Amino acid sequence: MTTHADDDGLTFSHFEAFRLINFTFIKACQTITAPDLSPRHRAEKLMRYHGDLLAAYGPGVPLSFGEFRRKLRGPIEGLLPPWLDRSGFDDLDFPVVDAEGCVTGNAFDLQWETSQLHRILKRLRRIGRMRFTEEQLQDEIDQDQMYEILKGRGDAQYVKDRATLVECPAGTTAELSKRGLPLNAIGYYEAIPYHAIYRTWWFPCTVCKWPMKVSKRMSAGREYYRVACLYGRHADTGASFMFWPTSGEPPQLHPDSPDTPAPHQAALALHTTAQPEAKPVEGHVALKRGVWRYTCVPGLHELRLHTVLRERLAARQADVDEAVKLWPMSDAYDHRIEVKGPDGRTHVFTVDVKDYTHGRVLAESLHRNEGDKGGAEWLVVPDHRADQIPLLTVTCHKYGMKAVTMTDFAQMVCRSAGVVWA
Repeated sequence: MTTHADDDGLTFSHFEAFRLINFTFIKACQTITAPDLSPRHRAEKLMRYHGDLLAAYGPGVPLSFGEFRRKLRGPIEGLLPPWLDRSGFDDLDFPVVDAEGCVTGNAFDLQWETSQLHRILKRLRRIGRMRFTEEQLQDEIDQDQMYEILKGRGDAQYVKDRATLVECPAGTTAELSKRGLPLNAIGYYEAIPYHAIYRTWWFPCTVCKWPMKVSKRMSAGREYYRVACLYGRHADTGASFMFWPTSGEPPQLHPDSPDTPAPHQAALALHTTAQPEAKPVEGHVALKRGVWRYTCVPGLHELRLHTVLRERLAARQADVDEAVKLWPMSDAYDHRIEVKGPDGRTHVFTVDVKDYTHGRVLAESLHRNEGDKGGAEWLVVPDHRADQIPLLTVTCHKYGMKAVTMTDFAQMVCRSAGVVWA
């Protein structure tokens, strides 16, 4: 890729410039709606982000403060300077924030996923002069610090703690303490986010249990509210509700029309709970959004695959605990599965599960890592990411890996063990 130089002579690839611009716009959008900022501090932060954008755009690309404010409500595509190459990314015609000022799922995922790729680039190219704000550094290291905290307690405890994060993305401090999480890990829980609050209540997602987003709507001049998980797939498969405003009592939620998985994918579909009850904001905490999105959300698929394979293989394997391992070697990869076929041959599968919204960024990350950094030979994506398989197959083939959807993978393992997938 070609590069763009700033006044200090530093050069940045188009990817790095895109990441910096995307990050800055997301932080600016969050600043506009942050409830705890005074008008003066809000203006100061916005002016700082405006300056960061001007530096990233480079000379010859003017951007007034007023135009900067207007662009914050537009699509990602409209934020980028003319010189920046878009060819390495998927469709960018989606907004940074929604009507309520909450960063959209697509924009949030793009920022996190490009940050992961940037870590690889930084490690490989030893970029020592990149300038980071305190906020940017914090967003970059939250996920890694969380894993390091859990890994320090040994392999068996790591699996238990990681499962707790996946299964308990929100709750009271007392509830979390009872689950035995280390105190440092509890520090990655914070107050219920403002976008999930209606008066003094919040509502757990029926799939992942993280606080759902509350949005005010109008229909025929009448006000109502929609409550839905910020992870789109969860919202599409049951975690979407509507309610009418109330004065003092918690509202009653009414289900929105959910999608259902294809019959052959039903075995690995995530379970949903009953219609959620309103929970008080006071006394409850939730995982930071980044930790939730890239620990809890994919972790649900990892746990489900582990559970289903254990159930299906138990009758054929002498020791199913040894045959089907979750997060082995403190998460070197996600699964190690060793089965014996009807002919007596042993089949070993090392697996990494990836749930990226933007498949091109995942493919580029694999390329930069020259495969999976933990040595997994199979890249498995949730069934609803099946459209990414053709691209990922091409990239994986270069590094001796294979890409497949979760159901296709589980069926293949069962066939190898002589187990019928019904």
